[in-house]
Amino acid sequence: MPSDLFANASLFTPAEPESLKKLDIGEPIIAGLIMRLMYLNNQMVAHEIAAEICLPYYNVVEPVLVELKDSRLIEITRGDMASVSYVYSITEAGRTRALQYFEQTTYVGPAPISVDSYIQIIAEQSLRQITVHADRLRDAFRGLVFEEKILDQVGPAVNSGRSIFLYGPPGNGKTSICERIVKSFGGSIFIPYAIEVKGSIIKVFDEYNHKQIPPNADMRLQDKYDRRFRLVERPVIIVGGELTMASLDLIWNEESRFYEAPIQLKANGGALMIDDFGRQRIDPKTLLNRWIVPLEKQIDFLTLHTGTKIEIPFDELIVFSTNLNPRDLVDDAFLRRIRYKIPINDPTHENYRAIWKIVSENKGVPYADEIVDYFVEKHMRTFGRPLRGCQPRDILDNILDVCRYRQIEPTVTAEMLDDAAEAYFVKFDDKNYSSIK
Repeated sequence: MPSDLFANASLFTPAEPESLKKLDIGEPIIAGLIMRLMYLNNQMVAHEIAAEICLPYYNVVEPVLVELKDSRLIEITRGDMASVSYVYSITEAGRTRALQYFEQTTYVGPAPISVDSYIQIIAEQSLRQITVHADRLRDAFRGLVFEEKILDQVGPAVNSGRSIFLYGPPGNGKTSICERIVKSFGGSIFIPYAIEVKGSIIKVFDEYNHKQIPPNADMRLQDKYDRRFRLVERPVIIVGGELTMASLDLIWNEESRFYEAPIQLKANGGALMIDDFGRQRIDPKTLLNRWIVPLEKQIDFLTLHTGTKIEIPFDELIVFSTNLNPRDLVDDAFLRRIRYKIPINDPTHENYRAIWKIVSENKGVPYADEIVDYFVEKHMRTFGRPLRGCQPRDILDNILDVCRYRQIEPTVTAEMLDDAAEAYFVKFDDKNYSSIK
């Protein structure tokens, strides 16, 4: 792989390829991409072709176009100006060749990078190059109410870059904590749109899971860089009960004939949270067995549909989150493999007030300690209900729904709290269900 593929800078930026010879993927990959593109569009301007496949025109796309023209697969329809403005059309021979390329894969889009380049770019932006200090972590957790000792537990876990087990009752912010952890890493990372490995294409960039940085929001996007990459916020991918073993390997589409990257590959450089751990359709021990090698070696092995295994970096923080008893899920041997176990408990009365106040301010609802105390005494302690961090948000949302329905300004009254509590909490009267078998 060319040594000058990546630029050296305080903020990592993938350097724009200088020539076809220095490109990390072979000319046939580019030719196939162009021919499939031409088949779909029939006629295109040279600079449009370069823009579509995200490669420089001069010294990279231009020589491939010349080769395709000399092979009579495409032809110049108009060409009385600079070559970048030539209009190319696909020939009949070109359409036949394009169909052959479509048999290999239907992928059309930004050119892929090589798997070797992917390994290097992940290393350049590794989580393990980042040290999160107490001040940095506290800043990331600003606006979140929690027990002070949690920071002292989370800090070392974050710097390990390995695995965290968050456990405790539901509704107390385990997902929010995971998101704040990744926020503490800071910055954004470049990820490729796609990877090429042994002639196969793996699509990595995911519009749903990757939040792209706007062009005017980062100086690196103002200069030249390899357009095959997307600058995104460090990813936080959360999966729950829908997780299956199949989703942890390359997802082959028989119709499109290219792969979708599994969730752990998409999460590289950020965090992958297994929410509701223990409620998946797969046994928890089976899932943890799948992670043993990646967690210890920071390497994952994926399998092509041909049976060929490939080695991919595993550079992410794995967060297991559950509201079940950890000992009911896995044994001590498995728990030892997860570096940090952090309990997320119910909030104290004071913290419950603090949460209610923050939510009230965010939603534009009046706040008073008496409001919280009334609600806690009448609807929580009377029934022996535990305080949960999600309750202030849920109750106030209910009240706001009522205010909108009545067309009144946001306000909170004892009557509204009573009605919201009745709608929110389920009350079972055994005598009404005695006939139900």
